[in-house]
Amino acid sequence: MTGWTEKPVLVTGGTGFLGAFVARELVAQGLKPRLFDLRPQAETLEFVSAGLSDQCEIIAGDVTDAPAVADAMLGCGAVIHLAGLMTIDCKADPVRAAKVNLIGGQTVIAEAVNARASRLAYASSSAVYGAGEGRLPHPETLYGVHKLAIEGMARCAWLDHGLPSVGFRPYIVYGPGESAGIAAGPSIALRAAALAQSATIQFSGAVGFVHVADVARAFVQGLFEATEGAEVFDLHGASATVEEFVRALKDAVPDARVEIEGNPLKTPEILQGGARAAWFDALPVTSLEDGISQTLAHWRAALQDA
Repeated sequence: MTGWTEKPVLVTGGTGFLGAFVARELVAQGLKPRLFDLRPQAETLEFVSAGLSDQCEIIAGDVTDAPAVADAMLGCGAVIHLAGLMTIDCKADPVRAAKVNLIGGQTVIAEAVNARASRLAYASSSAVYGAGEGRLPHPETLYGVHKLAIEGMARCAWLDHGLPSVGFRPYIVYGPGESAGIAAGPSIALRAAALAQSATIQFSGAVGFVHVADVARAFVQGLFEATEGAEVFDLHGASATVEEFVRALKDAVPDARVEIEGNPLKTPEILQGGARAAWFDALPVTSLEDGISQTLAHWRAALQDA
């Protein structure tokens, strides 16, 4: 019987900021990415790695469209679910966000069960914790509520149907490219520094900075490890305040023009409620200084090639 690694891996939101790095990591591990996105952007893949789009199967579709998801799922051995609307969009249009995040999430999980996929990895968020101590989930945003619900959906898929899964709660994901929402501030600041432009990070306080390549590595390694159960892990990254991030950026680019505005996020200072496992603890964590250096180098190389 063909193992899951011989089949495509479906990635929802597969040409987005994180999805493109996940696709790169899948290719690096000898796996076959099938990228499902509402508006596929091959240029995002090319920005991450030249020639990457040619190594991926790309399908346009909506996660709320069950037949489209089912068609995309055909023949896949595993699923990585990244698609969703983030904090600002959830607040602006709660009903639409619920359709995308909740109905879309359940649709992807249900079709993975129907297709007899071997395993699932999915994106949760540090937002499930709210502003508490970071041990027990107590979300204070609709986005956090939705992500906590998806954790429950994945757990039920294991208990009811035997679909093993691994979820990740990333903190502030940053790196080359541009994510969405308030959390995109550090990535936008890095891009601006490389382009000699100004930028504003719209939150303050102490957080965890997780380099996007570390997140992608965790998702793909998680597929190999997700043989049973429905564990959820914290991806805290490197602890620092936003002010410390800006100082580190200015150490690398003295002329960088970055301002900080806004209150701390509704998240804890330290994430400490996730599962633990030897394979997870062995994953490397990129330091803030190295992450800034790598991101700037990526942007400079891209600008040189443009």
